Amino acid sequence: MADTKDGREDQADDAEERQRERELEEALERDDEDEPPADEAGDGDESAADDEESAEDAASSDE
Repeated sequence: MADTKDGREDQADDAEERQRERELEEALERDDEDEPPADEAGDGDESAADDEESAEDAASSDE
């Protein structure tokens, strides 16, 4: 079979379709998982650091 532009485009389209199907299957598998608690979420670490800075600022302003 000769290597043609149409053949390469078909292969690329097929690969993209397989990737979309894999991503959909993974999303459906994760759909039944529970959300992580708010304190374990990635955002919790940033807010904890902000709280510490606020406490330090308040303590230094009292002096």
